[in-house]
Amino acid sequence: MKPPLPPSDLGSLSSEGAKRVVVRYRDMTRVEPCPYGQACRIVTGGEGGVANVHVITVSQGGLHFHRQYDEVYYVLAGTGTMMIAGSEYPLRPGAVVVIPAGVPHELCAAATGPLEFVIFGTPPMAIDDPRARPERPERELSPDDT
Repeated sequence: MKPPLPPSDLGSLSSEGAKRVVVRYRDMTRVEPCPYGQACRIVTGGEGGVANVHVITVSQGGLHFHRQYDEVYYVLAGTGTMMIAGSEYPLRPGAVVVIPAGVPHELCAAATGPLEFVIFGTPPMAIDDPRARPERPERELSPDDT
């Protein structure tokens, strides 16, 4: 098996516009503090042109939404709940949650320990881009608002 290509060599494999192959490894990615836990931003800032890929470990996440940034959560470990526009959904390993842009959501891990999950964010962009930056809703939404 060939060794992995360094990131600088992957651009030559591009087949379409800004989209390109990106190979990253979680164990080679810096872990950064984030509110309520830590984030490992394996593919971020629009690399590859397909999706941001972040592994997050947190005890909770405050109510927020993203204006123009869709998220797909895939739970790796832990249990808890996700509140989406006033409805509560249980989380456990293997759960997938699709959250379109503009939909308020928050999560809370069970008392037994943190939740660990992958977030696939699209379109790919810098996390501080205004379209992706988390914002607090002006008011609590009910399930009838969605």
